[in-house]
Amino acid sequence: MKQSKVIFTSLLGLAGAACLNSAAFASGFGLREGSADWLANAFSGETANAYDAGTAASNPAGMVRLNQDEIDGAISYIGPTASFSGSNSNPYGAGTISGVTGGNAVAPAASGATFGVFKLAPNLWAGLSITAPYGERTSYPKNFVGRYQSLVSAITDINLGLSLAYKVNGHLSIGGGPNFDYFSARLTQALNVPTLSALTGQDPVSALKGNDIGIGYNLGALYQFDNATRIGIDYRSRIQHNLTGNETVAVPGSYPAPYPALLEANNGTAKTSITLPDSLSVGLYHQLTPRWAVMASVQWTDWSLFNTLNVTSANGTPLTSIVEKWRNTWYAGAGVNYQATEKLLLQSGFAYDQSPVDNANRTTRVPDADHYILSVGAKYQIMRNVDMQLAYAHIFTPGGTINNSAAATAGIISGSYSASDNSLTAGVAVKF
Repeated sequence: MKQSKVIFTSLLGLAGAACLNSAAFASGFGLREGSADWLANAFSGETANAYDAGTAASNPAGMVRLNQDEIDGAISYIGPTASFSGSNSNPYGAGTISGVTGGNAVAPAASGATFGVFKLAPNLWAGLSITAPYGERTSYPKNFVGRYQSLVSAITDINLGLSLAYKVNGHLSIGGGPNFDYFSARLTQALNVPTLSALTGQDPVSALKGNDIGIGYNLGALYQFDNATRIGIDYRSRIQHNLTGNETVAVPGSYPAPYPALLEANNGTAKTSITLPDSLSVGLYHQLTPRWAVMASVQWTDWSLFNTLNVTSANGTPLTSIVEKWRNTWYAGAGVNYQATEKLLLQSGFAYDQSPVDNANRTTRVPDADHYILSVGAKYQIMRNVDMQLAYAHIFTPGGTINNSAAATAGIISGSYSASDNSLTAGVAVKF
């Protein structure tokens, strides 16, 4: 029976996480998606709440609070918008690059997650989580004014977490385990070829893509002061990815010799490295009355690791260098639960999620800005061992200005972005 539960959990999570392909709903290219409980409280109290199997990912030490084996599954709809307004200077003369401003650079998408918790012994629990903690997709039309900065930027990430939790005593529990992370990226942009791009109205398009599997870990602790109050802490390690893939340049057929041969000279294997950031989260949960509970969280994320993305050929020849200069970030949130009836729980939350991108370093690939998250949700017990969950969040993003360049031949893109996001997560929790 235990084996069948694990297989079911794995298949459900892979099916859900694999459908991810969206703009990020979190700082940088991070995704704050997963459990419907998380979204309902604007992700506040994640490391301390520990009232469903999602704790296997947010703080494995919290698994000791689950009295039954449990499998949770969730699917999320992400509906972002990000619109650019501005222009791009012409690096080869006066004026600006012709084209459109791009409309909405991101499209609606879906992601999924699953979690499992299994009690092995009186003081020992095992956990499994399959999530998509990172993801990004921005896509501009081929005649975008900033096409020499970027066209498509796509990141897909699937994380398999395995964990154990041990109940030290009636107050303290600890937990942790490895994370196996699949990461893939695809970056495209038009190339500005002097004279030919303007004369033909066509641009070569460069594409970089690669993937890798990396390994990290997370460690957590949960301390129960009394039956009403608990505090949780979780550290998630950085994960190094050494991506291997290829670079290709697609040259328009109207380009005469020797341009195709020159532009395609570097086609072949490409390599780069990227480090996914480590983070430290602290959460507090307090049961005010039998009906009311409050929770809060803070999280620090080491986004300054994402400074420069250097791409080389198989023999080490530099191909591309993308400067990012991201900064470390803070998240802070608070939430409230109300037990309306024996079977119905109502939830809400508000959070601030700082962006690692400032105005000086904003790019068309990740036009990120600070996020303010307002969420509501509900959990209903439809059967003795089955809960249904539904959560909605609106993400307010003030947007930001951009005055940057991907390369000397790209010109300088200047303007501003306006953005927002709506997210809906539905989930089911089954106890055995």
